[in-house]
Amino acid sequence: MNFRKLSIAALFLTTSGTLFYAQQKNDTVKNEKNIEGVVIRGNTKKGSESNIISIQKKSVEVIERVGSVQLEKQGVGDVSVAVTKATGSQKQEGSGQIFIRGLGDRNNSTTVNGLQVPSNDPLYKNIDLSIIKTDMIDYIGLEKVYNPKLWGDMAGANVDIVSKVYTGKPYFKINLGSSVNFNAINKDNYQLQDGPNFFGFTKIEQPSKNAIANKGYVFKTSWKDSEVNNPFNSNLNFDFGTNFKIGQQGKLSIFGYGGFDNSYEYFSGTTGGSYGAQDDPLRIYSKAEEFKYTTNTTGLVNINYKLNSNHNINLSSNYIHTSEQSLGNYAGFNRDYYDNDVPQTRYVTQLRRATYRTNDLLVNQLRGEHIISEPLKITWNVGYNRLDSKRPDRQQNVTVLDKLDNYSFFASSNPGANNRYYDQLLENDFVGDIRADYKWGEKAKITLGYSGRYKDSDFKATQYNFRILPVQGSYFVDPNNYDTFFNLGNYQTGAFFDIVTFRGDVKFNPEQALIPQSFTSEITNNAGYVNIDYKFSEKLTAQVGVRYENLMQKLKYNTALLEGKQDRDYNKILPAFNLKYSLNDRNNIRLAGSKTYTSPLLLEIAPFEYENVDESTLGNPSNYLADNYNVDLKWEWFPKKNELISLTAFGKYIQNPLARVTINSSSNSTSVMNVGDTGRVFGLEAEVRKDIYDSGKTRLYTFVNGTYLNTEQELDNPKVARENSGPGKSNYSTNFNVTKDKMQGASDFLANVNLGLEQKWGDRNIMDFVVSYSYISDNIYSLGTQNRGNMVDKAFSTLDATLKFKLSNGMGFSFTGRNLINPYFTRVQDNPITGNELVSKKYKRGAAVGASVSYEF
Repeated sequence: MNFRKLSIAALFLTTSGTLFYAQQKNDTVKNEKNIEGVVIRGNTKKGSESNIISIQKKSVEVIERVGSVQLEKQGVGDVSVAVTKATGSQKQEGSGQIFIRGLGDRNNSTTVNGLQVPSNDPLYKNIDLSIIKTDMIDYIGLEKVYNPKLWGDMAGANVDIVSKVYTGKPYFKINLGSSVNFNAINKDNYQLQDGPNFFGFTKIEQPSKNAIANKGYVFKTSWKDSEVNNPFNSNLNFDFGTNFKIGQQGKLSIFGYGGFDNSYEYFSGTTGGSYGAQDDPLRIYSKAEEFKYTTNTTGLVNINYKLNSNHNINLSSNYIHTSEQSLGNYAGFNRDYYDNDVPQTRYVTQLRRATYRTNDLLVNQLRGEHIISEPLKITWNVGYNRLDSKRPDRQQNVTVLDKLDNYSFFASSNPGANNRYYDQLLENDFVGDIRADYKWGEKAKITLGYSGRYKDSDFKATQYNFRILPVQGSYFVDPNNYDTFFNLGNYQTGAFFDIVTFRGDVKFNPEQALIPQSFTSEITNNAGYVNIDYKFSEKLTAQVGVRYENLMQKLKYNTALLEGKQDRDYNKILPAFNLKYSLNDRNNIRLAGSKTYTSPLLLEIAPFEYENVDESTLGNPSNYLADNYNVDLKWEWFPKKNELISLTAFGKYIQNPLARVTINSSSNSTSVMNVGDTGRVFGLEAEVRKDIYDSGKTRLYTFVNGTYLNTEQELDNPKVARENSGPGKSNYSTNFNVTKDKMQGASDFLANVNLGLEQKWGDRNIMDFVVSYSYISDNIYSLGTQNRGNMVDKAFSTLDATLKFKLSNGMGFSFTGRNLINPYFTRVQDNPITGNELVSKKYKRGAAVGASVSYEF
């Protein structure tokens, strides 16, 4: 603990000293004589296409970026969609999580201005990129080739989100827009759960222990749903930039952003499908519908102080509040509740699930760059992040409809069938990095650096289960109004239901019953790194470096599955090299190699069960790190300043790969574990950014990329049994159908095609029209076991279009179309014995159109 605090404190002290030195040097500059001459002043827009390509061309490291100018043309509003415009990236349907080069959430990392940020959801390692607005950023860097300045916990890529630093004339811009999802607007009687409000800031508090113990049923919100009128999406945001001169050389620039947007969606189709090896249904909801409402409220201020040409300091603070309501009604068959009527001729299982989630994320950063002398440059960055994520009052009810007698009764006396669930994740995250770059003559540069991180996580969850007391058939339940059964009066009679938790009965043992399930985690990372750049000739430049990381994690858990603690301590030495050979001033050949690692997520380690409608996920305390060996070979051609053609071949060799699997259990649960000794990924990427026609004020251009992946991993039942058995272990086992299979989450082929038309006229009037198409081929969602096939997400395509007008008088107009071809999203269970693909999930997201108007002055 002392060492951890000392490491972070040392970084802050070093920062303070650097600031003091910078101010001293700035004072001495005032006394120096000025030499008359020509001074060239100008600003380079970091997010412009030409600047993005120019930096990529000159960099020793392999860099791939998506700039704000390109994103604005395409009408891309959030970072998750923006990242999918990069080669080899795909977004997982139904979430903001990104797969890069076939590797999913746990294999990637996310940074803001080079510093790590926490996830806004305990189910994931990385922050949901869909909550970060592209209006706030200069560009997104996709670092698929490792270098020692990055944290080593990555196998796919690091996504670096670079905040906008304003350079230019003062301005203020306001934007107002609206859109509509045709699924939502065409749904009669659009409904959401009782409690949350339009803006998503409603605080639904968990009942106090005293209230539950003394009165029992004290829940304030209703089980009855509320009807929503006019489910139109809306957004209102503003941004501004200004700057001030300070003294003779100083300049202070300020950028600010604030906005609110919401979104209504509706899905209908099939979900929850799970089958035995002979295609016999275990669960299938053939009539399923989901209502979804999300909000995003964001504020950002970014203050940049340029003391002089040698010293720069930046302070940024970003607050993001998001909320999500999801209401699902599912009708079908579930063997866990009423397993004697598979064809549903008389009995139909009815499940209602209402979820409300809120996230409050605060990201604060202070950073600086200082040229101490001509060969020495100091760069530092410190940050504090705070996350408060809650799922207050998640509700679930399960009844059975008797179609013959036309009445409903509760599906099971099992208390967990009907419940209210509350959880909260609190995280404090301290991060920092400091490095020194020293130029050694004209050919060499050496970089020495230190990175530190301390993150504490505190998760608590309580589920109030309602044990039904009357025998089935002796009572009537109205599925549209469960309040007629679950209420204080019925509870106090003692004849209808009891309230229990996983720890016992609230009425008879409240002190024990009301202890929440919990786990806490303290993670301390300390790393040192060295990098050497050496220019052998005008054509050949090499970068060689190594990073040492110490990762310590203290984990304590007390859940319904297991109680205990773990202390993990890993030491990793991570070498890397980058070679760049310039064939000429327009062509580069690059070769890179590195070693990295992949760590399991917190909820993949903590023995906690998270139950969703279509699956139950169990944490596994037996998980451990996987090691990755990476190699890239890339050719780049830059025909013009806005153009790029590249081809990349890459490979990854993974020791002890982690994957989501269906474990041996009667509940058909999934977990994550080290499934075999080795895995590998081979791939080929191609990218083309090309002007098709460019003459006068008309430009027709395209941006195309594609990725081919070939993956394989070993599946070893004895290894899984051996490593998961024993005291303090999960004791999970598998019965894989094969000894080798594709990597979970990896699609064989990915493609993005963008066609754009830019038309200028008059005095600074611009029209942009962009059509974007994306394709993702089949990929494994989870590996099968016990002769039950893999869960496979089938190929999926999207088509978007954006038309934007920007006029010289400051007015702007935008028209968008999203998911225009509106295909089915389908997940199947691919059973090997029968050869059949059985539908697990199938629905359409719905096409959407929107318009907005803006004014800048």
